[in-house]
Parts: sequence; structure tokens; C-alpha cells
Amino acid sequence: MRSKYLSVIGMKSRFLSVQLSTGILFSTLLTALARDQAARFPLMAWDYAYDKTTLKSMHDCGINMVAFVPPALLDACQKNEIKAIVFDESVAGHDWAVPFNGDAACSNLPALIKKTGRHPAVAGYFLKDELVAGEFPAVAKASAKVKELAPGKWPYVNLFPGEGESYDAYLEQFITTCQPPAVSYDRYVLAEDGSFGPVFWSNLAQVRDAARKHKLPFWNVVLTAPHWHYRELTPVDVRLQIFGSLVYGVSGVSFYRFRSAMPLIHSSPDLGNFRMAPLDQFGEKTPTWDWLRNVNRQVQNMASVLLKLRSDDVYHFGSVPARNHGPTDKTLVKSFAQADWEMVAGDFTHEDGGRWVMIVNKSLKHSYPCNPRFNVPPKGLQYVSPWDGKVRPFPSHNIYNIFWLAPGQGVLLRLQ
Repeated sequence: MRSKYLSVIGMKSRFLSVQLSTGILFSTLLTALARDQAARFPLMAWDYAYDKTTLKSMHDCGINMVAFVPPALLDACQKNEIKAIVFDESVAGHDWAVPFNGDAACSNLPALIKKTGRHPAVAGYFLKDELVAGEFPAVAKASAKVKELAPGKWPYVNLFPGEGESYDAYLEQFITTCQPPAVSYDRYVLAEDGSFGPVFWSNLAQVRDAARKHKLPFWNVVLTAPHWHYRELTPVDVRLQIFGSLVYGVSGVSFYRFRSAMPLIHSSPDLGNFRMAPLDQFGEKTPTWDWLRNVNRQVQNMASVLLKLRSDDVYHFGSVPARNHGPTDKTLVKSFAQADWEMVAGDFTHEDGGRWVMIVNKSLKHSYPCNPRFNVPPKGLQYVSPWDGKVRPFPSHNIYNIFWLAPGQGVLLRLQ
């Protein structure tokens, strides 16, 4: 059973993952989450809530959700305005190499939910990371128990990355069997040769398609803690992973991981070559912390718009990755000044019926002027400033290349 999904796993282990933003308008669960967070876009540390000091550092970095929170730290989460996915080994197990035990989870969930279910910081309960298809029935049983005992809370499951028809089948079987309120998966593409794997875009497209088919929001877990053979991040990597997720209409972005250490399920935290996460192995801030805080602030400045958008289409300029397409006569943007500029655009509809487009510079090296040419020229154009969240007129004199996008940077435009 495990070998069937080797192509899905790639260079990723079942032990290691992370995830968080806009998408097909939120389910009841995620609408409530957004409302509880005062219209903040969900940005989750796919990591442990180690202690109060770590939670404070997460909050200051712009994190508003944590994937592994013991009941003892729920008050600290509330103090730091962080939503918690409650983690307890009696439910999730202590050895992730062992198949998920649905009966044990169902036996232990009542006591855990009775203890924590009314706490205002609780957003959900952690069940399983990177499950294989054989575990779907057991996870479905535990998920149903969470829905029964804690209505509106997320029975959190994170999926493998993957590609091809087998991955389409994997996603479909998971959704139809487990009936999740959202789909979460992880994909890490920062290679030591300096490249940014195009499978990042292909995987996003596949998960987006599956989620849209079932009218579900989806979350992407991106890499913020280099390990094994993954390279140390640059500011471009942080921007491109986050804005690259947003342009596909994600409903949340998660970050694997926040601290440079092996997950606590292993007895030796110094294994795995973890380094240069937002916090290093001593709990001190690294440059990655500042880069992540910067982009998280930009996202929150756009959150009042992002949270009201429905993703309609995504298309690429320059190179077009597998499972994606270029502009058509139905897309909002038809071209840029040069055909070889590496850009990706996402068309959205606001809840008020207005049309918006996000444009992201997907180059790792080159800045480009942002001067889109539209299939139907709008009467006016505005943009949401990621600096302060204000909606301003997009410069009409942009023919002189006033507005530029740095590598990995995105901008959100309103068509009038």
C-alpha cells in the first residue's frame, strides 16, 4: 500500500509537513474562524506550540494559528490571538509510522473534547498527517466523531503532495470518504541547485481542481525550515511560496516549520539537518523570521479583500507548468509587454460581484513592470496596497513602468 504512493511522496517523508488562504468562499467552519480572528487571513505555523515564549514569537511574526497545541497551552494561545489545532497523542498516536487507529481516536476524543471544546482558542483537532488511502476509513470515523462532539471544529488532516492521475484518484477518494471541511496538503520545491520546482504550480492546480469540484476551501503548506537537501531560503522564496499560493485562491497558508528542529515525535531534535527556520535551534530569531513577518504583514493588509474573493481561474505567462494553462480570450489579462516575462495571474470575483485579478512575478531573479493588458479594457483600475491595505488608483501612466513587481511579489488589482 505504501509503495503505491511513492510517486506521491517524492523526496518527502510521511513524518514531515506544514500549511494556510482565499478560495472558494469559506465553509461554515472557516467563515467562523475568519470572524473569530477579526477578518485575519489564516497563517498557520505547522509546528508545535513549544512554550509561551515560542507562541509570543509566532504572534509577533504574524502567525495566527498553530497546528500542534497541547491543551495546557490553550490559554497562552488565546493571550497571543492564536487559534489552535489541539494535538493529543491519545488521538493522533505517538508513532506516525503506524497506521491511524480510528477506534482509539474515537474512544479518546470524547474526553479531549470535553476538556477543551469550549475553549475560545480551539479551531480543531489534529488527526493525521500524510495519510495513505488505506487509512481513509479510519480517519473518516474519527472525523465524524469530531463533527458530532465539536460542531464547527476542524478534524484536521494533512495530505501528501503528488502528481498525475494517481494523485487525482487519491484526492477524490480522500474527499468522498472523509468528507473534510477543507483540503490541506504540503509541497516543498526549494532545491539545492537554486531552482524552484515547477511541480509547485502543478500540485497547486490539482488540489485546487479537486477542492473546487467539491466546493471546498484548500490550504497549502510551504517550506520555511530547510532540512535534508532543501536549500536555505531567500526573501524571494518566502514571497513566491506565499503569493504563489494566494494567486490560486487558497484559504490558508501553513509554514513548515517555525523552529529549526526535528518534530517532537522523534527523540533527537538535532536530526534532519534542520536550519534557518524563523527560529533557530536555540530559539533565537533568524533572518527568515523577518522575511516571513514582512510577507505576513502584507497578506493581512490585503485580508479584508482576500477573504471576500472566489477564485475563478489561474493562468501563466512565460513558461506554463503541467496541469496549468496560459491566458485565453476569457481570462481578464491577455498579455504583458513581453511574452517571456514569468508571471502568473489569478482571476477572482468579489462577494459584491466585482472582478479582481492577482498578478505574481514568478521569476527568482528578475523584477518586471506590472503593466497588464486586458482582454476587455477596464474603465478604471485600482490596487490594494500591501503596505497599508488602502485601495488606491493604479497609476494610469504605468506605460512608463512606474509600478514594478520584485521577484516573488504579488499585487491585487480591482477592475472597474
